[in-house]
Amino acid sequence: MWLNLEISRAFAAVALVGLVAGCPTRLPQADDDDGDTRAETSTSSEPTSTGAPDGAPEVCTRWVACSAVIDPDTDMASRLGEDGSCWQADAAEQAECIKLCDGQLHVYAKAFADEPACSVEGLPVMASFSLGEAVFDPDDPLADPVFREIEDGGTLKIVRGGQGLLMLPFAVRGKGFEVPPDPNAWDDPKMPHIDMWIDIDGHNVGFGGHFARLNEYPIGFVPIDEEGTLEHLYIAIIVPDAIEDPQTLTNKAGVVHAELRPYMQSTVVQELDFVVAPEIQEM
Repeated sequence: MWLNLEISRAFAAVALVGLVAGCPTRLPQADDDDGDTRAETSTSSEPTSTGAPDGAPEVCTRWVACSAVIDPDTDMASRLGEDGSCWQADAAEQAECIKLCDGQLHVYAKAFADEPACSVEGLPVMASFSLGEAVFDPDDPLADPVFREIEDGGTLKIVRGGQGLLMLPFAVRGKGFEVPPDPNAWDDPKMPHIDMWIDIDGHNVGFGGHFARLNEYPIGFVPIDEEGTLEHLYIAIIVPDAIEDPQTLTNKAGVVHAELRPYMQSTVVQELDFVVAPEIQEM
């Protein structure tokens, strides 16, 4: 059984003392970047096959065109353009080039929203993902949590471990992108990363004015069926210490914004409204 399961069991057995189930062994805390830097990319396309690009992918040709307008003294074409040096390199370096193009284009798309050359509208989208709730069995704390997709406006439970640590357990499923064979190979270039921010009405006490936030968080997926569906058990969003009475969170409206960056692909964005469930689940 992969390490994600062992961490899940550790969560139940030691009541969340510093481990995040299904994730790297560090708590997902908010970062100190107080600006939301990405514009949304459509997620309506059906997933297709992945692989190294044949020449510059569209996200890089767009970034080259954008930078030529905004900062014409900077030469991006020699490295990232159609005949750029990036596309003569190995797959790992190509992946880094695509990540650079994608990140910069989304930053500039937001900063220069009126510049057509910097638009992210209509970028090819091969990957898809959905957010869910990791549902724990209160009668069997050692059992794997079960994925339950969160409908827009649906409920999400706060889960409390035996020593009092509280979390919102966001499960993730995806399709149409390549991942490392080892879901715990955090330094593998194929490891997807996710940015998330969560807001809850009246409780946005964290960095950047959010309830909680993750930045560049590696997320280890494993295949779960023959159709290529990938799953990550859950990301534990820890309730901030500044929330003195967690009961004040129940029945409050919230929103989760997630940006997944798969290997060799552009960012895929999901944003959902939710309501904190009326009762905190005890483990």
